[in-house]
Amino acid sequence: MNIFPDGLNQVLEEKIYIREDKTSVMDTLARLEVKVSDTFEEFYKWYAGPFWEESVPCELLDLVDEENNIEVYTLICRKESGFPKQYLVLSETAANAVLVLDTLTDNIYIVNFEGGDELLLKGELEATWPTFYDFLKAYFNC
Repeated sequence: MNIFPDGLNQVLEEKIYIREDKTSVMDTLARLEVKVSDTFEEFYKWYAGPFWEESVPCELLDLVDEENNIEVYTLICRKESGFPKQYLVLSETAANAVLVLDTLTDNIYIVNFEGGDELLLKGELEATWPTFYDFLKAYFNC
């Protein structure tokens, strides 16, 4: 199996999506104290966001670039909602919900803050996508 879904490189072929500083990705993951799947790590080493696709109606943040990024939102949710270190917040809050990656299982969740966050923390929330790879296929429709 390829590390990326077929067609992803065509969807993100524009120069604005090409990551220049690959070391910043590893530095950020180290600061967040997480080990992520190869697909997640390579995606952010190759591509810089943020990304917006109609198939999943929320902005997929960049890991390090931009003022609002995965690191910033993850730290906010760790502080304000008690998210443990295994969770990375992949999107800004939209309709009172965020996309969350569980770095231990590679599951992706849509987590609302009207009880979904509590279910996530108790391990009772159903994953929306079983892997980051499957999420990329759905998000970029490829």
